[in-house]
Amino acid sequence: MAKLLVHESAGVREFEIVDTEVHMGRELDNTLRLPDPSISRHHCVIRKVGGGYEVQDLQSSNGVLVNGNRVQSSPLQDGDRITLGQVQLTFQDPRPEVSPTVAISAQDAPPVPIGTVRMSADQLAAIHTGKAPVANPEPKIQIQDQAATGPVPTPAARPSMPPVAPFQAYRPPPVPPASGGFVLPGFITDFLPPIPDDAQPTGERGDFLTRLVAVLIDVVPVIGLYFAAFVLAFIPFLGCVIFPLIGLVGFAYGFLFIPYCESHFGGSFGKKIMKLRIVPEDDPKGRIDFGTAILRRVGHILNFTFLYLLVLGSERKHIGDMISKSVCIKVDR
Repeated sequence: MAKLLVHESAGVREFEIVDTEVHMGRELDNTLRLPDPSISRHHCVIRKVGGGYEVQDLQSSNGVLVNGNRVQSSPLQDGDRITLGQVQLTFQDPRPEVSPTVAISAQDAPPVPIGTVRMSADQLAAIHTGKAPVANPEPKIQIQDQAATGPVPTPAARPSMPPVAPFQAYRPPPVPPASGGFVLPGFITDFLPPIPDDAQPTGERGDFLTRLVAVLIDVVPVIGLYFAAFVLAFIPFLGCVIFPLIGLVGFAYGFLFIPYCESHFGGSFGKKIMKLRIVPEDDPKGRIDFGTAILRRVGHILNFTFLYLLVLGSERKHIGDMISKSVCIKVDR
């Protein structure tokens, strides 16, 4: 039976191909899920064609490589190396090879043992696959029965098999930021655009209403913080502590967390919900740096001062776009 060997940091995971099609990708609906950030949501498919198999790229971001060559569709042979992003796989489809029959004389034939011949599991696997058994196998042949006149040897005790640890799904390490800094926990990154982002630009920049809704969504956590501070301020002596603390948290959210998300993920919560990305002017698939994201926040303050002034027309830029030399574009997901 054909199978895939998935080479992971925790070891090699074996996946048997029992269906006519095996879809691979990062999403949960794939037959073989590869939760690696370099894998697209639906990366590729391996399908059974005739008497063999082929792999087909599903327009993934990092492509499919077979033995080091990037392919759109390619037949697979036993031992082929498949590279999907940073994940290495080995395709195995062993087929028994029929060796030529060699006639031997009765004098050269080995003596027939007396009794039943017991064969090891390695020998049975070798006969089934047509391959030589592995080196240093267990004793091959044991004579279970002897002639009535001969002594009956005591069979050698088979070594006990070590317990097999239960399989645990591989969890990739958190992806470090491109420009250094801290790593966000998983429950936050799930709501942000994935890295690498396989969303494709639509060729259109964000309009006034879409961008305004995205900003309002981002402001919701800050509004919640200040509402909580207003309620707690009625408690004696607590307001003196709560108001400065909430102010620091709000500043960190607006000038540290949001710029971090825009520079590392290409957008914030609101941007992802409204299918928007922040990119450099000359690179629709790139990322802005942290300093550029800070300039955008300064521009946002000026925008709200002038009632969210937005330059309409083909440019669709506001003050933050102009001073940071970045643009807000629409993507397909």
